[in-house]
Amino acid sequence: IACLLAAVAGVLVLSAASFGYTATPLSASSIVSSGSSKPAVFFRKSNLVLPSIETVNGIRKSTYSVKRGAQWIQQRNILHRAVVSTNCAVAAPETLYDIPVSNHGARVRMLIYAKKLEDTVPIKSPQELGGIKSEEFLKLNPLGKMPILTLPDGTAMPESTVILRYLDKKYSGPENPSLNPTQIEARARSDLFAQVIDSYFTPIQGCMYRGPMDAATRAEQVKSITTYFDVLEHLLSDKQASFSKDSVGPFCAGETPSLGDIVAFPTLVFASWILPRKFEWEDIFQSRPGLRRWWEAINDWEPASRVKSEIESALQEWDTSGRWERVGIQEQVTLLDRFIWSYS
Repeated sequence: IACLLAAVAGVLVLSAASFGYTATPLSASSIVSSGSSKPAVFFRKSNLVLPSIETVNGIRKSTYSVKRGAQWIQQRNILHRAVVSTNCAVAAPETLYDIPVSNHGARVRMLIYAKKLEDTVPIKSPQELGGIKSEEFLKLNPLGKMPILTLPDGTAMPESTVILRYLDKKYSGPENPSLNPTQIEARARSDLFAQVIDSYFTPIQGCMYRGPMDAATRAEQVKSITTYFDVLEHLLSDKQASFSKDSVGPFCAGETPSLGDIVAFPTLVFASWILPRKFEWEDIFQSRPGLRRWWEAINDWEPASRVKSEIESALQEWDTSGRWERVGIQEQVTLLDRFIWSYS
């Protein structure tokens, strides 16, 4: 009811604007002169003060007081009365703190784009809080990691998987279906696809762009990427692996994208951009037709192509700044030919 009353107040504000009136919150000291202890809408031109509706003995009553020189605002001979409830403060929206090159944050951005939530869940840089190691950011997430989602009550939610499920559940409905499959086997396929990425691939993903790291460790982790590609190929191509007698794909859980695809996609963007350019791979999808079909299908999905563009632009900035030289990768790949770097 309180929120409904606030909405009514908004209608009155718009109506008053057509008569040249402007509305601003009334200060606490000014409220006293209105004869009410509750906040009110204050129309500067008319000095009209409209306190909140009160309930007395179960009966809703409205009281109004008009300061000297006030005029009633009328439209079509109807007196508009509005109130602002003390119990309906305007809450800050949910906000995602993330940057374009964030692998895990890209997953959340992809869901936000898919559900068209950009006006509902704005995306901001952690620099607005002073950076991920700032005191303000660490109050929200002591681990100092992205992404984090701040909620309307001021609390913070870390971890991309948690954020994905929260936003998907909260903003799903008849016209905006969940990206978490409802059919139990399809949901299991989606979860498994995501689990392979999170348990095996992302822990070694840094071998493509981080340092310092000795060449032997880096070479071993680069080799393991081929294994994880093969596991994804198996899940996308083998009917038994899909827990279904029906044809599989092109996405991990069927014919439409799911949370599993969203989790996997940013990691494959990193691999598809870096491995050919920095580790001399010719084609990461070679001999992997299921994975290639998945890659082509998901790139045709606008939320994915948008995230891909964001990540690739950030990787290009890394390249321009000399990142791969700085962390020692270029020297290792170029000079240490006793290690194998390319697997396609």
